[in-house]
Amino acid sequence: MISKRASFAFLFLITFTLVFSYLNMNYHHVSAQVFEFQEDDYFDVDEEDIGSSTNSDEDAYSNTNDDENGNTNDDDEGDDSSEKKSSKKKKKGSENIDEPNYGMNDGDIQKYYVQKYDLNGKFLGGFGTKGDGDGQFLHAHNIAVDAHGNIYVTDEQRMNVQKFDRNGNFLLSWGAPADENLFSHKMEDVNVDKEGNVWVVNWGPGQLMKFDPNGKLLMTIGKKGNGQGEFNRLWGVAFDSDNNIYTSEKYAYRIQKFDPEGNFIKQFGEYGEGNGQFRHLHAVSIDSKDNVYVNDEDNGAVTKFTKDGEFITNWGSVGKNEGQFDEPHGIDFDSQGNVYVVDTQNNRIQVFTPDGQYLKSIGKQGSAPGEFLLIHDIDIDDNDIIHVLDSRDAHPNKIN
Repeated sequence: MISKRASFAFLFLITFTLVFSYLNMNYHHVSAQVFEFQEDDYFDVDEEDIGSSTNSDEDAYSNTNDDENGNTNDDDEGDDSSEKKSSKKKKKGSENIDEPNYGMNDGDIQKYYVQKYDLNGKFLGGFGTKGDGDGQFLHAHNIAVDAHGNIYVTDEQRMNVQKFDRNGNFLLSWGAPADENLFSHKMEDVNVDKEGNVWVVNWGPGQLMKFDPNGKLLMTIGKKGNGQGEFNRLWGVAFDSDNNIYTSEKYAYRIQKFDPEGNFIKQFGEYGEGNGQFRHLHAVSIDSKDNVYVNDEDNGAVTKFTKDGEFITNWGSVGKNEGQFDEPHGIDFDSQGNVYVVDTQNNRIQVFTPDGQYLKSIGKQGSAPGEFLLIHDIDIDDNDIIHVLDSRDAHPNKIN
């Protein structure tokens, strides 16, 4: 028979074992709760630090794999959670995001003043970023291409002309800073005649300036005024097959015609809204049959004349629909004789038959390929490559 003392000892041992087990279980339970709380609290703080108070971790991370076009990249699917949090932080903390590097590809169109497309609006390349170095622009304004594919661009703010080869490589420049007094602050059109000479509209003093392809000044025509051979806000210049010179004037509402030596021949046009009348002349261009086309910004119209100034037809009105314009600027022609008109404020190029029948439009507002920020001028070379000048935030763009 078990003694009372042995029974008491046995009971005490069982009680101690039960109490110890209970305390040990609660200790681990409480420790686990404390750890879970600290871990949750850490991630809450991390979410606040990265500015994500409403999205889940999964949503915030998935956003970092979306490219600028909304497409999802799968390159990081194997990343662990710490890499995900790091990516999320870079996405949300905008001050830590580096600007992308832009090269010669479709995504860089928003960086280039000069862009190159085919006749269907396919982006082929571009060049010319913002800056004051060689091959850069501050206010690129007009563009011209010679028979060898060399490209000339005027820059109002830098007050110079820059020359590039057909691939956009910088060749040379003239004007400022080497000769700061050559051009005024207001430079407009640039064009190349049948002999390869480069003509620049120097709007300020009312001059039309002729240079050789290397920038040597050969001749100057005109001065401010409203008389024959004078200019009141000279804007555009073009040449017929005989190398006669045609100019357009904003405030004289006329086209003047000169022989290749700069001697006045005749003028046509006047103020108004009727046939052969203008309110705000801009570009002038001449097709392969020597027909003269001019843009009128305020009337929103294109007018076509013979080389002798006889009215043929006109088309367009102010607006945003097909065949309408909001500040029509540059004009040029493809090898089939179709007319390409820069519709600046609508950020598109409209294409017409020589008689003004609407065919199609190229481009719209935007910074993706085939879109423009502020399209201003156009030149189509002998290979049907369209060179477009997109002035962007100031005022080139290039199309094939």
